[in-house]
Formats: sequence, C-alpha cells, structure tokens
Amino acid sequence: MGSIEKENKELRRSLHLLTNKVERNEAILRSFFEMEIRLFSCSSLNELLDLILIEFREHFRLTAVNLILLDPENAARDLLDDYTPPEPGHSLRFVNNQRLLTSLFPTPKLRVGELSAPLKSIAFPSTPSVLSSALLPLVRHNCLIGSLHLGSNDPTRYSEHFDYDYIGHMASVISVCIENCINQQNLKRLSIIDMLTKVNNRRAFDQEIVKELSRASRHKTALSCLFIDLDFFKLVNDNFGHQIGDKVLQSVGILLKKNLRKTDFIARYGGEEFAILLPNCNSEKAIEIGNQLRQKILHMVIHDSECKPFRISASIGVTCCTPESFAFDDLDAQAHALLKAADEAVYQAKDRGRNRIEYCPLPNMKPELFNTLSPSLNGN
Repeated sequence: MGSIEKENKELRRSLHLLTNKVERNEAILRSFFEMEIRLFSCSSLNELLDLILIEFREHFRLTAVNLILLDPENAARDLLDDYTPPEPGHSLRFVNNQRLLTSLFPTPKLRVGELSAPLKSIAFPSTPSVLSSALLPLVRHNCLIGSLHLGSNDPTRYSEHFDYDYIGHMASVISVCIENCINQQNLKRLSIIDMLTKVNNRRAFDQEIVKELSRASRHKTALSCLFIDLDFFKLVNDNFGHQIGDKVLQSVGILLKKNLRKTDFIARYGGEEFAILLPNCNSEKAIEIGNQLRQKILHMVIHDSECKPFRISASIGVTCCTPESFAFDDLDAQAHALLKAADEAVYQAKDRGRNRIEYCPLPNMKPELFNTLSPSLNGN
C-alpha cells in the first residue's frame, strides 16, 4: 500500500505541475493574443511604435524593448515628424540598408539567450543590464525589414532550450502592422499633400479651416488666414520654363514650412497661391508674420537652367476671425467669409503695386442677415 500511495502522490504532484504549466501557458498565450488584437487596431505608425516600445515593456515585464527598421526611402521617418521614442537614438533606429540587420540575422530566425558583448552593444546600446533576450527578425515578402529586441535582466527569461513559437508569430504580426501603417498613412498623405511642394493641398485646407474655426470658437481664440500669391509667376514659366517654375514653388513651400510653427497649417491653394492658417494669432501678429514671409520670399535667390540668379516677390492678403466676429452657426459659411476676405486682401495688394501686404477685415454681419447675403458670397 505504501508504494501505491507514494506513486499516487507523485502522480498528483506531476498532475499539479502539469496543470500549473498549462495554466501558465494559457495565460501567456492569452496575453499575446490580447496584444495581437491591439497591434492590428493601430491606425498610425506613431500609435504602433508607442505600443511596441512602451507598452510591450510594461505588459511583458521586460527590461528593454528596442527596434531597428529598414527605411531606405524615408517612408517611415517622413511619417514621424512629431514622434519622440522613449530613448531617442537607442530604442528606435532606422537604417538605410540591410547591413546591420544581416549582422544580427545571418539567417532570418529568432535568436534567444544571452548575447555576446558586440551583439548586445548593437541590440541594446543603452541597456547593459540585459542578461537574456529574444531578437525577432521582422520579415515581409521574404525581405528583412527590421529587428525587434526584447531584453530581460532575468538570465533565465529567454533560453535556447525552450520553444518560442508564439514570439515568432508575434514578429510576423508586427511586420504586417508596420507595413500596413506605413502604406495606409502614405495613401492618406497622397490624398491631402501637394506632391510638388510637399505642403497640404486645397482639399486638406478646406477640411482644416472648418476644424480650426470650430477650435477657435470653443476656446475663444483668434484665427488668422494668409493668402500668398507669387507676383508675375506666369512670366517665370514663360521665360524660364515650367521646370524652373516648379522649382520656385518647391522653394517657397520649403521656406514656409521652415518659418512657421508646427501648429500653423500651410497649403498650396492654387497654381501659384499658398494659403496659411495661423491658430491663436490676432491680426497684428498675422500682419507681422505675413511681412516677414514676404521679405524672406523677396530675398530668396533662385537659379534658372543656366545657373543665373533671379528673385520673385509675393502679394499677401491677411484676415482674422476673432471670437467677436463669429457671426454664423454654420462653420462652412464662416470659412467662406474668411477665405473671401483673405482673397480680397490679395487683390488689393496686387492693385496697389504688388510685393506688399494688405489686411481685409471680415464683414460685420449678423446671423439673420446671412441668408439674404449668401448668394452674392457663393457667386464669387
């Protein structure tokens, strides 16, 4: 009887250990499944990177999470102007070729365990306390596009003696999500960006002005609008050719982005016309900004196809919508009035000699008068 009881006891112990292992594995798989759903729900690269670099670390109790992405054409970096990784320069790195990635993965297979000092300096440059790690190759269409590094200060956390199929599956999911986010955001950019000047297009501006008016109305702040029309631009095309004309437009687009705030909204509104929204900016400040831009455009040196320098000037119209001038419940009508005033200011600048700035106030209109006046506004 003693031996049977001993065997039963051993069986119960083995069953208990097996049950604990199954429960632990189920918990791990459930945790990965929950994270997988969140990965697929990310709609932007910023959101996806925050999930991987910040929340992975907390969710999976890791010491470090680092990511290297192949980005030879800056497709990803162009989408991350406002993104700051947890450890700039360390947790997120971009490479222009596969040299570094292939040094980590001679074959595109998961690497687990303790790293050599040279590999650790590549995978975890700012976290020497990592004692075991999993390096995940990110592969799409048989191409190595990146490397995700999961590091732990527990030397037994990752070992080559265990199977990590679920981590390999997670790497495949992350690869798909990175590609999807970049493609979706680039498609969206194509619909709202003017490809020549790389500023927003008119469609984007017409959407943004309504959003900014709504925000200004809620917060009781001013919203100014600038229209910039390049003077005698047709002569540039006629005298130097359309390639030089395109070069002028590109140069102006770069100048505007360089000299305005990130909160300002710049768009190419027409052929040689740019429109700018200046949130939380009164008329005096808007006129000052407009004059600064006019002078910078005037002093910009452009070279023709024979490398001969020439300059161009701009006429600028300014208007401003203050909390007191919100006359319409209809934001589209308010936007129409704002654009009409800025456009009239440009025409005044043209009529008064060009290379100047003019201010045109919004009409003093009451809501009940708008219905009788709207046909003339819509007719312009």
